[in-house]
Parts: sequence; C-alpha cells; structure tokens
Amino acid sequence: MTTQGPVHLRWRAAGAAPETEAFTDLDAALDAVEERWEELQHQAPQILDARRILLITTDQRQAAMIEGDDEDGAEPA
Repeated sequence: MTTQGPVHLRWRAAGAAPETEAFTDLDAALDAVEERWEELQHQAPQILDARRILLITTDQRQAAMIEGDDEDGAEPA
C-alpha cells in the first residue's frame, strides 16, 4: 500500500494544536505509527495525504494493530 507523499501523521500530544510529522510515503508513516503505537494510541493519530485529507483513522489503525497481534499468535491488548 504505497501512497505517494508527502504523507502526514497528526496526533494530539498536549494542548490545543495537534503535532504533525511528514513522511515520504504511506508505508513510512504506517511504520512510524506501528513503532510508536504504545505512545500514540491514546493521542488520536491520523494519517493524511499531501492535501491533508484523512487516509487512516485511529480506529482503523487500532483494528489493524489488533489484527496483527492475532496473526502473530499474541493476545490483543
């Protein structure tokens, strides 16, 4: 699943303004979310395309993380 970038990751760490980070493509953004999932899962992470249109919601990412745990034989968190 490669969407040409930039692709943006947006989350709410603290305060009113969201944090953002840009990636070259969708795969890089998804990898970053997966690596930082423990931290980001409660901060409403969203993945946006170059036009800042929502590509993947927190709920979709959470479902994918749980599904990935099931495939690895691990219990869902």
